[in-house]
Amino acid sequence: MVRHLRVEPEEKYEIVEKWFLKDLEMIDGKEADADNPCFDLHFHQVYSLAAHSCASKYTFARAVSKLSARYLQKDLKIVNFDDTYLNDDSIWSSNNKDCLVLMRICFYAFNLLCLSLWPLS
Repeated sequence: MVRHLRVEPEEKYEIVEKWFLKDLEMIDGKEADADNPCFDLHFHQVYSLAAHSCASKYTFARAVSKLSARYLQKDLKIVNFDDTYLNDDSIWSSNNKDCLVLMRICFYAFNLLCLSLWPLS
């Protein structure tokens, strides 16, 4: 964990605390259904943190989960997160596929626009 310091004219980062991935027991997103950037890291004690945004929180959880799977060969326990957004292919795995349908409509509309502007010589 780092602390961000602004010392004019440059910025500095100070290491406040270090944790080992092998000691991480769980990531608790607190609220899966709300746009809440706060989450808890469960080590030998619980650390409450707040990300810059909810998207940052999910990106962090995905990254830590992949690191754990790759280097420790174990699945990390992640609770109170929306599973749809934890997967890399979340835009395609939406329950009602609304993002995929919208992207296809935009693709076809763009193609029609390009074809309508093409000169017929």
